[in-house]
Amino acid sequence: MRKKWVLAPALVAVASLFVAPVPGRGAPGRADIAGTAARLDRMELRVTGNRAELRASELLSYHRVAGGVVACMRAAGRPIRTPPFVSRYDGFTDADLGFGAGRGSVFDSITDRGRRAILNELAAARAARAGVLEEPWGPVRPADVADLNRCTAPYQHRTYPDFEPPDGVYRLSGFPGLLDPIERDPAVVAAMKPYRACMKVRFGYDVTDRTDFLYTPRISYRDAPVDGHPPNAAWTRGVKQIHAAFDADASCRLPAYRLAMSMLAPRIHPWKRQHRKELDTVRAAWKQRVAAARDLPPSLP
Repeated sequence: MRKKWVLAPALVAVASLFVAPVPGRGAPGRADIAGTAARLDRMELRVTGNRAELRASELLSYHRVAGGVVACMRAAGRPIRTPPFVSRYDGFTDADLGFGAGRGSVFDSITDRGRRAILNELAAARAARAGVLEEPWGPVRPADVADLNRCTAPYQHRTYPDFEPPDGVYRLSGFPGLLDPIERDPAVVAAMKPYRACMKVRFGYDVTDRTDFLYTPRISYRDAPVDGHPPNAAWTRGVKQIHAAFDADASCRLPAYRLAMSMLAPRIHPWKRQHRKELDTVRAAWKQRVAAARDLPPSLP
């Protein structure tokens, strides 16, 4: 997907996430920040799909795209490798697919600790070991390239993991009209102003762009541990660096995060009511994919 998420312990106890009301902004008397974050995660899953729905989409795409390309090449009398089905979402849970972190948003999770980034590299490692990351169709002879291009053209030359979500997901992702006004609110902007100094003075990070900082490559799928084997030094060091970076970000962002979440809490239900029809349409489309993929085998004939 173009977006472009098991929760680790928070930097602060849940009890400390209760904040006082924000005068004049309609915040509840005691805003349950952790509860609001959970509601935001649930909305994210409703829009962008849960693990079962994403995996069903992969499997449908596998049969459509990989199956179509293989059949086309065979019909042309050309050799073709049948790629195996490898799900990007093995190892994920729904808890990893919520709003997440690394968007450069004040609403980024404070408990993610870079787990989504780590899971993505583990997924890439599985794909690489299965031979579907770089040469999904296997080595292609020069004489077969034209036919392969013809056979992949109906799918925009994509491979099966690169599926499109249901119509409406891109429009709803990011929750238009809900989050942006809060992030632009002068109080939230003011609460974020000390962030860069905090990151530099307290943690030694010079951050000009939060998303670039959080997703600076610190690990590689090439170093990812294989099941049953201990991780190597590069992977262990990189994961430690990811945790440190995300922990520092959450710590320095926490005042603005609390404020933004307290402002968000009373606005979620009205936004959902306003977009009910679109949300229901997207939900139905995700569920239909699960139903359509239910009896599909994880392999091609």
